[in-house]
Amino acid sequence: MDIMDRVQKEDLLLEIGCEELPSRYIPGALERLEEKAALLFKEHRLSFEGSKSWGTPRRLALLVSGLASRQPDLQKKVKGPALERAYDTAGSPTAALLGFARSQGLSPEELIVETVNGTKFIFAEKEIPGQATGELLPQILTELLRQLTFPRPMYWESKEFRFARPIRHLLALYGEKTIRFAYAGVTAGRSTFGHRFLSPGSIVVESPAAYLRCLEENYVLADHERRREAIRQQLIEQAAALGGRPLIDEDLLEEVTFLVEYPVAVAGSFSTDYLDLPREVLITTMQVHQRYFPLVKEDDGSLLPHFIGISNNRFHENIRRGYEKVLGARLADARFFYEEDCKEPLARHAERLSEVVFQEELGSVAQKQERLLKLVRVIAERLGLSGDIIRRAERAAGLCKADLVTHMVREFPELQGIMGREYALLGGEEPETARAIYEHYLPRHAGDENPRSIEGALLSLADRADTLSGCFAVGLQPTGSEDPYALRRQGQGIVSILLEHGFDLPPADLLDAALREHASALSLTAGRLDTLRGALQEFMTQRLRFALQEKGLSYDVIEAVLAVPYRSVEELYRRAAALEEHLRSELLKNISAAYIRTANLVRRTRGGPVERALLGEPAEKELYRRLLEVDPGVTQALQQSRYNSCLELLGSMKEPVDCFFDQVLVMAEDERLRRNRLNLLAAVKELFNRFADFALLQLAD
Repeated sequence: MDIMDRVQKEDLLLEIGCEELPSRYIPGALERLEEKAALLFKEHRLSFEGSKSWGTPRRLALLVSGLASRQPDLQKKVKGPALERAYDTAGSPTAALLGFARSQGLSPEELIVETVNGTKFIFAEKEIPGQATGELLPQILTELLRQLTFPRPMYWESKEFRFARPIRHLLALYGEKTIRFAYAGVTAGRSTFGHRFLSPGSIVVESPAAYLRCLEENYVLADHERRREAIRQQLIEQAAALGGRPLIDEDLLEEVTFLVEYPVAVAGSFSTDYLDLPREVLITTMQVHQRYFPLVKEDDGSLLPHFIGISNNRFHENIRRGYEKVLGARLADARFFYEEDCKEPLARHAERLSEVVFQEELGSVAQKQERLLKLVRVIAERLGLSGDIIRRAERAAGLCKADLVTHMVREFPELQGIMGREYALLGGEEPETARAIYEHYLPRHAGDENPRSIEGALLSLADRADTLSGCFAVGLQPTGSEDPYALRRQGQGIVSILLEHGFDLPPADLLDAALREHASALSLTAGRLDTLRGALQEFMTQRLRFALQEKGLSYDVIEAVLAVPYRSVEELYRRAAALEEHLRSELLKNISAAYIRTANLVRRTRGGPVERALLGEPAEKELYRRLLEVDPGVTQALQQSRYNSCLELLGSMKEPVDCFFDQVLVMAEDERLRRNRLNLLAAVKELFNRFADFALLQLAD
């Protein structure tokens, strides 16, 4: 049996008790707690079987299972002087050898000789006994707390100590043994605290295994995963009792999970009079502002005049009444704002957008809307869309930001776009126009839905392109991990919309059209415009890479298709998908072999017309004939999106290419002949490059 298998193992428990943590801090803190602990144990040569972290608003806990009771012994070799310097001509130890032996605490006889790169050296070989884990843990746990980071840490005691909120107690157990260490003026022990109101006073924890049970007996569900599912189950049961089902937003469920330690579902009601407000107003008021879960009917999904809140205490009728009173006040405010907004049509609200600054150098929101009107038409005409679509999209462009100055959106910013749609419909706008007003904010985040209507997609593209190009023009590009204007998200949205709708419009052309709308107002010179085009092109290429990787495509396939021109994001993706499908095929190996052989020779050749009269060798005549035969087929296949057919045509070029190189001297002494043959190869390379740069593919042998 290996010695490490005989080392005793115990579980380690660390609990950091603190004042109420912001719920959004806790998930990230738990991840970092496990990651940092694993690195520290590895650094100290301590093995363990696994780890698990738990969190509530008042505590972060880490359980490390099967932590070895001591470090393994360490065999260490220390290099000393070269052998030739270790002994004199009489064979006696030199001062260098004696000094090295003394520094290592060994006699000269205990030293060994080993060869390094052909030279013999003296080495000291020592065994360093491993330390007991209990001796190392105070240092490790202190360092672990020091390394934990938060978005906005607090400092107290001194600048040396920082945490999200003040630490009030520490619990550290290794097996049943208390690990004593101090941090931020708090000394670790074996005591914790239960629920603030339901279980006052400290609780002694006997061992890591007893931790969760001990807290649960004192009204704390410390395991957040179990707490989350307990909340979900209570929501379902309470909703069923009221004849409906809960609308469970997973982000809200996550937030509520980390707001409570002892979840108790409390059902409440509101007046049915409020059900005539737009559905999103009611849901936003409940979910975003009150952190309640709305209820809907099982059959048609319509809202019920009920909600469920999650309390951090035992049920009491006063809690229900408090929930209902607060929600009633919020809904009364919402009704007032809604009724005030409806007194004027959306177009009248839009007139006030000149008072709202979009960006200091880019002007007001009204000026942005004017640019969107022009840009929507430019995009639509480029795509050859119908006059009705253009008219509706332009109308939506003139109204899309109007709800920003309404009472409702000022109070509930989450409803921008939604209220614009509702007010547009109330004002008699066409349904397609109203829908585009809402959809121009889509997608709002990764994984969100794209605009489904053509009008909405046009307006969303125009809005994002205007923001991106304008911010780049005034020097607000993202840098490193900083992106205060969410431009990466804007760019990703452009790629997503272009891909889903299959618009025949490269991102570079879209952004160039938007950039031209800024040129006059910002006095952009021709040179500055060229620089910005290059920067935007590189920016969007990065977004394309990310989008194609999300589709599961290989890195080399993505680089191969991005290296050659493309007419649309959809076309780019479908070419890449065809390559991915053939990655292990003989066909693609043949294409790549022919391409690489050709491209290597014409790397520095610009190409030019091929003079048929100079083609003398049968192999070069055959290659030229085959080129002329395949060229229109490749062009047609690409136009018709028949990418497999295109690859088969390119594969048919391997044989004539091989024959050409086997039978024709490309670098002939005659300059005209040499140039003509290079031009022929350049034309063959260009044919392949209509699909991809095949030299970038990493093909298996």
